[in-house]
Amino acid sequence: MSALLVQLEAIVGPRGILSGVDVASRSCDPFDHVPPASAAILRPASTEELSRIVALCHAAGQPLVMHGGRTGVAGGALAGADELVISLERMARVIAVDPVGGTLTVEAGATIAAVQAAAAEHGLLYPIDLGSKGSATVGGTISTNAGGNRVIRWGMTRHNVLGLEAVLADGTVVSALNTFLKNNTGYDLKQMFIGSEGTLGIVAQAVLRLVPAPSSQNLALVSLRSYDDVLALLGRARQMQHLSAFEVMWQDYYGFVSGHDPTRRPLAPDAPFTVLIETMGQDEAADSKAFENCLAQAHEAGLILDAVMASSGKQIADLWRVREGSEVLVRHMSPFLSFDISVDIRRADDFVEATRAALKERFGTCRMVSFGHLADSNIHIGVHIGPDTLTRATQIEACVYGLVARFGGALTAEHGIGMTKRDFLPQHVTPTALATMRRLRDALDPDRLLNRSVLF
Repeated sequence: MSALLVQLEAIVGPRGILSGVDVASRSCDPFDHVPPASAAILRPASTEELSRIVALCHAAGQPLVMHGGRTGVAGGALAGADELVISLERMARVIAVDPVGGTLTVEAGATIAAVQAAAAEHGLLYPIDLGSKGSATVGGTISTNAGGNRVIRWGMTRHNVLGLEAVLADGTVVSALNTFLKNNTGYDLKQMFIGSEGTLGIVAQAVLRLVPAPSSQNLALVSLRSYDDVLALLGRARQMQHLSAFEVMWQDYYGFVSGHDPTRRPLAPDAPFTVLIETMGQDEAADSKAFENCLAQAHEAGLILDAVMASSGKQIADLWRVREGSEVLVRHMSPFLSFDISVDIRRADDFVEATRAALKERFGTCRMVSFGHLADSNIHIGVHIGPDTLTRATQIEACVYGLVARFGGALTAEHGIGMTKRDFLPQHVTPTALATMRRLRDALDPDRLLNRSVLF
């Protein structure tokens, strides 16, 4: 290892390699301090340096773990003592913005916030929006096919990447930096890397698709008495052309967050459901009228118990804080396990209630919170059964994921498999699909040097 590190430092220079306390001070987990056990973190400054690093490690049989913003919650960034970490934090340049073509070319270490800021200078928007956008990176979100808050309007990361450049396990650079919306020239290689969680190659650059920045934003928080009313309101909201978010909070989540932080209590916390509705469009007058009409008609139909509508940018941010209360959970509910699953929207409440009942029957004392991007089938669940929550994680996960399978849902909606869900993957994909995944991985990384403990 010592000899290899000397050779690697010769490639990246003294600024390109971290060791000792600089490694121990970092965390592989956004909710807890879990430092990598690696001897060093390698920080290339270009695709060429990244390629040379990977080629050298491939020749030495050295396993590698990739780090983006380390905001993932599936354990994909965990690194052992015999692994080296590659961080692309020094590869963070916005290379080009094309306002006419609506594209942005960027290195993989740039944060989503930096990309959005660069796009905004040209009146454009990169629509992938995450609570962690200040630290989540382009490469990390591509590797996990991140979704976020506005998937119902603009889709997952997969829908917003036109091309990319990646480094394979042997150091080969695959450049497919397509800038065209339509390009059927052979295999669409970018799709192979999007969502592969760093197991097939390391994303070095990407061409992202931009959209015109919305000039109007309407937002309201409403309370409802039943899940049938939630579905009815969703049906009405979908008739608005520019619906961008429909976030549902069960009472267990909204009551918990608003109970611990009164600044997140714009509505009484006793309603069974609280929903955040948002539209983003290009005609402020017409969009506002459509939004207000939708809410008024829903209220007249008896769907809405109470509502508050944002009338300024600050109020919009304040209402989104209600939904994005993860730090409240970390502060007042830890230790807890988080789940992000997809389930048939029509059965989402049944799933939540079945999960709560199963956890209470299995573990007795249990606190559960439920919320999510319901319009795109994605539900987030947090579970706390006491001080031993983490030591009994496998039992809790088996309980929850067993119900996901019974309801015909998806093991993960947007966070990925990482290390934490890999043992459950065979129960949620067909044997032939899993075998095909293995064949693809074996073809590109037969020695399992890239993120070897991720996925399967």
